[in-house]
Amino acid sequence: MQDIIGHEHIVEQLQRTVASGRIAGAYLFVGPSGVGKETVATYFARLIFCQQEAQPPVACGKCLACRKVASGNHPDLRFIRPEGRQVKIGQIRELQRQIIYEPLEASRKFYIVTDAERMNAEAENCLLKTLEEPPASSVFILLTANIEALLPTTRSRCQTLQFYTMQPEELTEVLIARFSADPEKAAAIALSAGGAIGKALTRLEKGDAFSQEVPEILKAPELLAAFRFAEQFKNEPERLVELVTWYRDLLFLHQGAPSELITHIHSLEELRALVPRYSRLRLQQAIQTIFQTKSLIDNTNTNATLALEVMCLKLLS
Repeated sequence: MQDIIGHEHIVEQLQRTVASGRIAGAYLFVGPSGVGKETVATYFARLIFCQQEAQPPVACGKCLACRKVASGNHPDLRFIRPEGRQVKIGQIRELQRQIIYEPLEASRKFYIVTDAERMNAEAENCLLKTLEEPPASSVFILLTANIEALLPTTRSRCQTLQFYTMQPEELTEVLIARFSADPEKAAAIALSAGGAIGKALTRLEKGDAFSQEVPEILKAPELLAAFRFAEQFKNEPERLVELVTWYRDLLFLHQGAPSELITHIHSLEELRALVPRYSRLRLQQAIQTIFQTKSLIDNTNTNATLALEVMCLKLLS
C-alpha cells in the first residue's frame, strides 16, 4: 500500500474482507474530492487480483495482475466516469451488458463508478436493478463526494465506507517527508488543499500553493461583482478553503497578532491596508459564511451556483 497515504483503518478493513472471502457486491466510498477514494478502490481490486499469496492479503505491485491494473489494462477492472457533466444511462446499460459474463482473468470483475452523485436519474434507477441482485462474480464501488445526492435505495444497497481528509499539520509532514517539499510551501499547500492528499499532490506537482494576489472580493465594494466572484469559485470550489485563509489573516491583523501567524506574508502590507475596512465581527461572520457554504455544497444537493452567489453577496454586504 505504498501508494496510499492515510486511510489505514479502511485498508485494514478491506484486507480482512478479502482474507475472509466475505466481499460485498457493492460498496459506497464517501468523502471529499481528492481525498483518495479512487486510489483505495483500485487497491481493493488489486488485493483480489494479486497473484502473490500473502496473509494478510496485500497487493504486491509486481505480479502481472498488479502491473495490468497499474497500466490500466486489466480486463476485469472497469471505470465508469461522467461523460461531460453526467454519468448517463447508456454507460450503465453497457455495464449491464458486460456484467453477465464471467471474469476473464481474476475471480471477480470490478466496476468503479467515479463521481456517482453525477449519475442522472435514469442512470441511477437503471443501476439500482443491478445493485439489487449483483452477480456473485462482480463488485461495484461507487465513489461520491455528496452522498445526499444519491437515492436512499442506492445507499441501502451498498456497504458504506467514510473517507476523511488529513489534518493540515499531518499532511504537511507527509509532503515534507515523502515528497521533499519545502516546509513553508508544504504548509501552504496542505492548507489550501483542505487536507485532501490528492489535491495537495496535484498542487505540489504544478508548483501551485496559494495565490500571492489578494482576492478581489476582499477589495471590491460593489455588490454586482458578487456574481462574477461566484462564477470563479464555481470553477474552482477548492479555492473556498484558500479564501478562508485570507479572511483569517485579516482577523489576525485586526487583533494585532504577530506576523508569524500570517499565511499570506508576501501580501502583508496590502492586507494591513484592508484591515480598517472590516470589523472583527464582519471577519468572523465571513469565515463562518464560507464554511457554511462549502458544507452546503459538499453535503447536500443544493444548487452550487446559487449558494456561491448568496455567499458572495453576504461577503460584500
